[in-house]
Amino acid sequence: MTKRILPILLAFFFVLSLSVCALAGAKPPRLNDEANLLTDAQERELKTRMDEFCETYKVEPVIVTVANIGSLSPEQFASSYYDSNGFGYGDKRDGVLLLVSMQDRDYTILTEGLATAALTNSELDGIEDAFVPLLSDGDYAGAFETFLDECEYEINGEINGFPFPFGTNLIIALVIGFASALIATGMMRSKLKSVRKQYAATEYTKSGSMQIRHANDLYLYRTVNRVRRQTSSSGGSRSSGGSRNVRSGKF
Repeated sequence: MTKRILPILLAFFFVLSLSVCALAGAKPPRLNDEANLLTDAQERELKTRMDEFCETYKVEPVIVTVANIGSLSPEQFASSYYDSNGFGYGDKRDGVLLLVSMQDRDYTILTEGLATAALTNSELDGIEDAFVPLLSDGDYAGAFETFLDECEYEINGEINGFPFPFGTNLIIALVIGFASALIATGMMRSKLKSVRKQYAATEYTKSGSMQIRHANDLYLYRTVNRVRRQTSSSGGSRSSGGSRNVRSGKF
């Protein structure tokens, strides 16, 4: 009896050890709400949305909330979390991460690869304007949905091109407006046939009605040339390097 049980126990522990190793090597889910800001239903909806996002654009979205980040800066924590857990799609690790730390009410956005090309600092300014007020109001689910919506719009535009090429449309509108103005002013000028350009005021004065007793030359304008003196200046910059960009703020 003992001889039969021993192989079964060995097999059981072998399978258990493989399961533990597999769990140890697996990365955490794309949505990791350690700070418990979301309901279970909200988590399920967001996870489904993020899976579809990744499958459609081959860019991995990651959202993590934490109660505190210890002694690390928000940028350091976000970079460490992204790297140590192996996030990112493909060889270039294309992805975008949003970290929300309740310790000092910080948020951090990290972009990698294609996401960095799509989500430039200008685009990120607009994204922050959209979702940060929701964070401040405590609407965390709405903030995360809005964040994903804004990122999806910019990444889709980077991959497929925007449906409304603003620059091209602006040029076309300016050309049409300029042509319309030329036609309108040309028609107005054609009606003024009785008016001719005059080079002197004699046509508008009655002979002998004006006598000049004194004449002076008055200089009304002067031209001053200035040369700008070069001065040294210094300024800050956001943390970015290569294909990665990391920026933080308060909410």
